[in-house]
Amino acid sequence: MSKKSTGEEEYVNITYYFTVIFTAIGTVLVFYFLYQKVGRVDLFIILLSTSAGGIPIGFIGAFIDYKVSAYKFEKRSYEQ
Repeated sequence: MSKKSTGEEEYVNITYYFTVIFTAIGTVLVFYFLYQKVGRVDLFIILLSTSAGGIPIGFIGAFIDYKVSAYKFEKRSYEQ
């Protein structure tokens, strides 16, 4: 069975610019601090900096991306 659409479909286009930027910044910051403490680069330091800095700070960027996209969608639907 197919559903017929009676109105406009609501589609929010979410971009991930802030997510990528915040993930990169978080990874680099934690990597810098770990490198200062350990003094060498290995796979463990890279993985730890990604998981400890990149992922949590990336969630903040994803939240900002969501709010910006929702605001753009609301503004666009309000103008129509």
